[in-house]
Amino acid sequence: MTAFSHILTRAALGLATAFGLAGIGHAQQDVDVLEMDAPPEIEVFQLDDPLSEVTSVVCPFKGSVDYEPGRVKCGFITVPENREVPDSRRIRLAFAQIVAEGRLEDEEEDDVSSDEDALVVRDDPVAYLTGGPGVGISSYVERFLDHELTETRDLYVLNQRGIGASDELCPFYGDTRREDVTSVTTLERELEDAERMKACFGAAAARGVDLRGYNTVENARDVRALRRALGLDSWNVWGISYGSHLGQMLVNVDPEGIRALVLDAIVPNDLGDLMRLHRWIDRDFRLIFDECERQDASVCDGLEDDTKRVFDALIETPLSVPSLDEELYPAETVSLPAALVAFAPFQMMYEQDAHPAIPAVMRALNDMLDDRDPDVMKAFAAGGMDDGLSDFSQAMGAAIRCNDGYAAAQAAVAGEDLAENPRFAGGVFTVEGSRAAAQACVDSGLAPRDRADYQLIESQIPTLIVNGDWDPITPPAMAERIAPGFANGRLIVVPYAGHGPTRSMSECGAQVMTDFFDDPAQDLSQLDASCLEEGVEPPEFLTFLQTDATLRMAGMAVEDEKTLILPGLLIGAIVTTLVISLIAIVIGVVARFFAPLPSNVASAGPTLPRALAAAGALVSLVGLGLIAAGGAAAYDMSELSLLAGFAPPARFGAWIVLLGGILGLAAIVTAFRVRDTGRMRLRTRIGLPLTGLASALLAVTLVWWGVTPW
Repeated sequence: MTAFSHILTRAALGLATAFGLAGIGHAQQDVDVLEMDAPPEIEVFQLDDPLSEVTSVVCPFKGSVDYEPGRVKCGFITVPENREVPDSRRIRLAFAQIVAEGRLEDEEEDDVSSDEDALVVRDDPVAYLTGGPGVGISSYVERFLDHELTETRDLYVLNQRGIGASDELCPFYGDTRREDVTSVTTLERELEDAERMKACFGAAAARGVDLRGYNTVENARDVRALRRALGLDSWNVWGISYGSHLGQMLVNVDPEGIRALVLDAIVPNDLGDLMRLHRWIDRDFRLIFDECERQDASVCDGLEDDTKRVFDALIETPLSVPSLDEELYPAETVSLPAALVAFAPFQMMYEQDAHPAIPAVMRALNDMLDDRDPDVMKAFAAGGMDDGLSDFSQAMGAAIRCNDGYAAAQAAVAGEDLAENPRFAGGVFTVEGSRAAAQACVDSGLAPRDRADYQLIESQIPTLIVNGDWDPITPPAMAERIAPGFANGRLIVVPYAGHGPTRSMSECGAQVMTDFFDDPAQDLSQLDASCLEEGVEPPEFLTFLQTDATLRMAGMAVEDEKTLILPGLLIGAIVTTLVISLIAIVIGVVARFFAPLPSNVASAGPTLPRALAAAGALVSLVGLGLIAAGGAAAYDMSELSLLAGFAPPARFGAWIVLLGGILGLAAIVTAFRVRDTGRMRLRTRIGLPLTGLASALLAVTLVWWGVTPW
């Protein structure tokens, strides 16, 4: 429930943050950011910083990521904080090495039955460039342990500067200045974020942090420093999302160190139209609604109009729900912006496995925001207490956006972007807030760097450029923008894939990258990338068993976890009774078949009530199992899918539970009718009605919680 609440409020409190573009506005809105002065010329020092030693260290994520000893190794290097000033202080950067699985098998000869079974380990490792900007390495390590690429090649992941174990820029970013959290509108939230951001930057500068050193150029130099510290002449480089921006910058900084390059989910080095966020949100909705029309999916009936209506209503009157923690929210309310309506489909488009649930989640979310059930609203409010991202540095992300010019680029196009899609006005971000964000960067001394480093790349390095066609934030237009500059490159747009298909399509991505890395000099037009070009199957939009039961329980748990004890005990008692009764009835039937009772011994009674009780128990358990399977299927698609309830076959399971309840009632009635006729043992007189009652209670309980097929 806790993680679910975090996801809900990451949705509620800022779609912009989910885009990696959180507002860092400031109230000086009279400044025209389109005419900001260029930063002063900077004399370059120490670009070839001294070679760092590698110091081994216990992985900082050891307690949260499960891995076998020897499979993951960690260390750190030290680098100048800002190589463009003399005598810059040095900072420590953590990194992780995922050791190729085949290398470990070679060391354990007993695990290899023959030479044919052994994985052929390559000596040229891969450097993975992380995203965000601002995301730490633990989630990547956990995911890549199961990626086929790490079966045959070592993978190095650098924890970028200013993030977590790499000298976190602002350790208490989200917990500062909580007394100022009183916003209701999107613009008010942007300005609150500005003050928190400026406080972070001010505190960091007071500690001696050189904020100008937190940019993509220095990040690329850090990657070069890690390569040199490891004693590698070159390596393969793989970057996704912001990592693709970092990969392009690495072409400028360390071209001789790149053996082969894979860029996925493209952020152009010059940013291009990346910051036209309303355009991309509109594209996301169009992809969903066009697919709805193509499928003629019943779950989509009226969905576009309903979504627009709810979105407009939240823009007109933002939803405020009572806060459960006055320390975090002194105004005693949490405001849920219109961005909440767009967040769920946007977030779920990242992973193609979640696509089938998108319309169902949108419909459920619209209904919840219409109904505004108090218990459901508690769940939304609860998520606001924590961003749930302990391995994410908002401060580092903001510094990158300032120094690299993301914030200035957004401010420059915000007016045009909104004019292109006026229905989003005030929903995700505002023109005023975007301009204030860019000015806040300047006020903090983080004006955009000289644009000479931020031009489109021209390179002869062998490069695969990959992009998912359903990528919600870095659409294929961004990949098409950079592709002409890579003379020895190949562009692949993956149909229906989300954000980073080389990562999410593990088997396919690993096969293509392995073949590419094995021979980067090959004619890339002949490289077999058919599995990427074919993409994934179009999503079959599913009709869920829609219920807000999961959110209602989450809301109750947030207020008082003890309130869930009674419902939990009730369901547990019902299921236990049904299982024991069904086993007892079956054992009794089998026993009497092989050893009939003597005529002078009381029988188990007439067959009908016993058959009805057994059928009711069996049907109820099967139905509950199908509902549980639907819940598991929804969770496997995406945790956000639980907003919609339960995936198929849960609806069929709900009908079966109701049938089990009817059979249970019938068992009770027939048992009482025949209890005084013939000879029926006492335990049978008690057991059959009790079994029927359990089936009926299960049906009533699910109806009470709204888990119904209608």
